[in-house]
Amino acid sequence: MTSSPLDTMVVRARQRRRVIDTLQGEARAVLTRGKDLSGEVSELTNLVEELDRVTILLNSLGEERQLAAQANIEELVTRGLRMIFDDTLSFHIVQTVRGKTAVVEFVVRTTLGNSVIETPVMDARGGGLAAVIGFLLRLVVMLMGQDTKAANLLVLDETFAHVSAEYLDTLGQFLREVVDRTGVQIVMVTHQPEFGQYADRVYHFTTENGKTQVSER
Repeated sequence: MTSSPLDTMVVRARQRRRVIDTLQGEARAVLTRGKDLSGEVSELTNLVEELDRVTILLNSLGEERQLAAQANIEELVTRGLRMIFDDTLSFHIVQTVRGKTAVVEFVVRTTLGNSVIETPVMDARGGGLAAVIGFLLRLVVMLMGQDTKAANLLVLDETFAHVSAEYLDTLGQFLREVVDRTGVQIVMVTHQPEFGQYADRVYHFTTENGKTQVSER
């Protein structure tokens, strides 16, 4: 039985449809990956800025005060990492001399039994770890720079967008504790509703007919 011209056209149309669907899927994947990469670049850029601030802070202190400040930074960041992620993690500042130049390196150590894995902070990206470390350093530098008892303000704009969903609850608890213990005020812009239960106030923004609507929840 031979195929009619119409049957042949239908087959070709279906084949082309499948090709188009495949190409569209690949295009969507590329766009999504592009957004992910853009987010990672922004996250790492923020982390570099916080690492630079810590380096400047340490370099501005005398040797004795520098050691004390370094110990405080390591302790506070480690405490945050362990509360948010798990107690195998610790944060360390390693100061060395290369040639005649002093170098400050930042590492995360993972302790598993008798084994210790040391990872440069810039390579510690799993589960949004880099974003959390950047935030913790920003917080620590702010707290160490307090001259008065006046409340400080942190504005977080999608800071934790790449943090894995499994850690959002413990991260929310940690942020709540930071606010209660230090008096720091946090204004968070986020698409992650999990943080709402730990906030004093939650505002929901929607757009209708080109106008932004705000409601408090």
